[in-house]
Amino acid sequence: MTKKDKDAIAPAEGADRAAPRRRGRPAKAAATEAASEAPSKDRQFVTALARGFQILQCFTETRRELTVSQLAKLTGLPQPTVWRLCHTMLELGMLQIDPTDRLRPGLAVLQLGFAALAGDGFITMARPHMQALADEFGAACGLGIRSGAYMVFVERCESENQLLLNLRTGSRIPILTSAFGWAYIAGHPEPERGQLMAEMQKLDPATYRQWEKGLAAAIAEYESRGFVINAGVFHKAYNTAAVPLRAADGTIPYVLNCGSAAATLPEAVLRERVAPRLSELARLLTELLGRADLS
Repeated sequence: MTKKDKDAIAPAEGADRAAPRRRGRPAKAAATEAASEAPSKDRQFVTALARGFQILQCFTETRRELTVSQLAKLTGLPQPTVWRLCHTMLELGMLQIDPTDRLRPGLAVLQLGFAALAGDGFITMARPHMQALADEFGAACGLGIRSGAYMVFVERCESENQLLLNLRTGSRIPILTSAFGWAYIAGHPEPERGQLMAEMQKLDPATYRQWEKGLAAAIAEYESRGFVINAGVFHKAYNTAAVPLRAADGTIPYVLNCGSAAATLPEAVLRERVAPRLSELARLLTELLGRADLS
């Protein structure tokens, strides 16, 4: 970032604390900011650290480089605050800056991600079973976790089929439109399920209204058959089944999915052949999850 840009946005110490909230901010940004500040009543909660992670979560496969202004808009935080947080992360190697003053995640972030995945013995145990299922149906089999309003792939095994979506480990997909997300919500009992749905509705009211009936139908199918089907919602030419993995403590640490192009896996085939096999695999992986927790 040029000195001129820094001087333009760097305020006097503490100035951003008194800055008035901007009117007309996008609802999503407002919700994101509110979410980051909600735990502030917890005396152990470090808001500055949470905001730093909030900034890092703005980077995705489709948003690989961002300016300070873009980060401020995405997070709903004051631009001077965003700059100071980014400056700190630049010094620590968590962010890098290019000659055009665009920021991107640094190698230090990558090292943390690899360390997290390498330390998860469950994923290592699950991988060959997922690959076998993907190969059996000419599909892709994924394992995901929740991150805010998204589900994030922590593992993805693909067959040789050329008609698969371009997703990989680290890809994020919306909870409200994906089989991953629908299964994550469906797998929770009430009242947690209702709380999750209310949270999603607050974060993205328009998308929630559009797919509320589809989500309700998916929950009903999960209650009766133990899996959800997302046919042409996340992508109009792609069908996916998903099953939540419930840990011994009742939480859902992972969701398992299997999907492919509709030409490869028509909805009927997905529902009658793939989804039952996916449910079997989910039961096996739940057992492996228990072993991994004990090891």
